[in-house]
Amino acid sequence: MRGMEANQSHEEDNQENIKMNIKQFIEATRQYLFDMTSAQASMPATGNR
Repeated sequence: MRGMEANQSHEEDNQENIKMNIKQFIEATRQYLFDMTSAQASMPATGNR
């Protein structure tokens, strides 16, 4: 019985870690894209696209 409870506890910990990793990834991606769009917005338009 203890083994099952320990497995469930580890499973819940793993799920929390996954959720936290996903949130951190999304936030890092948002920051990266925001920085990229800010940098592009500050560049002068050259019309060579």
